[in-house]
Amino acid sequence: MFYFFSKTITYLFTPAGWLVTALLLAFFVKRTHYRRRLIGIALGVFWLFGNPFLMNELALWWEYPIQPKPFVSTNSVERVAILLTGGMSNAMKEIPASLTQATNPRFLLGREADRAGQALYLYKIGAVQKILISGGIGNLPFQPESVDDEGQMTARFLIVAGVRPADIVFESKSRNTHENAVFSAPLLRQRFHTNQCILVTSAWHMRRAIACFQKAGVVVTPFPGSFLSGRRSFAPGEWLLPHEEAFFNSYYLIREVVGYATYKAVGYL
Repeated sequence: MFYFFSKTITYLFTPAGWLVTALLLAFFVKRTHYRRRLIGIALGVFWLFGNPFLMNELALWWEYPIQPKPFVSTNSVERVAILLTGGMSNAMKEIPASLTQATNPRFLLGREADRAGQALYLYKIGAVQKILISGGIGNLPFQPESVDDEGQMTARFLIVAGVRPADIVFESKSRNTHENAVFSAPLLRQRFHTNQCILVTSAWHMRRAIACFQKAGVVVTPFPGSFLSGRRSFAPGEWLLPHEEAFFNSYYLIREVVGYATYKAVGYL
């Protein structure tokens, strides 16, 4: 039940949810005075959360930064990267069955595919020798079925890029960040005899992921990717005019902040 509500009701706690709510109320309210106020609120929400400068500042504050200390390549100890799935495949574009059932199945990468790229980087430089892909079936009625195969799709990408199939391990039961940690921790201990890993996920998601894995007794070295933030820009257009990309990014940022607070409240962190 918590999983279902965490994936649906939280929409109402995002800028997109606030915008839609204000416009719906404005549509149904009869008094002109209240309608104008609600439309003003909707415009304010779009300007505030569609402001590229403000949203970039929010991302710079929230996202886990790139650490200046480089990894030291070593083969003396087998190290494991835990790669969290979520948005790494493009599930909205249908691939012909002849290509999905071929010897080398076709796959399409999604918005968060940089996570897989960062895990590949760690593997290629020898910082890790195994990649544990954590993420299972979403099991929500409005989710495309192909999302359920995201772990396998990510593995196909890594194999095509040069990762040995024997170096990829699956944790396919988890449906959220809390379960990523709960189900991955025993795998680390039983299969690799360690409670340490390099954790790979999106920079905006990293803080919650770190807290969940630490709660599960795992010592993590964060390695973020898929950044929403960029260089600071004080150009007038960045803070005067709203932009749809900034508003889109605000959805992820605000939802993640709400998700972190929710996890804290229920004891997952």
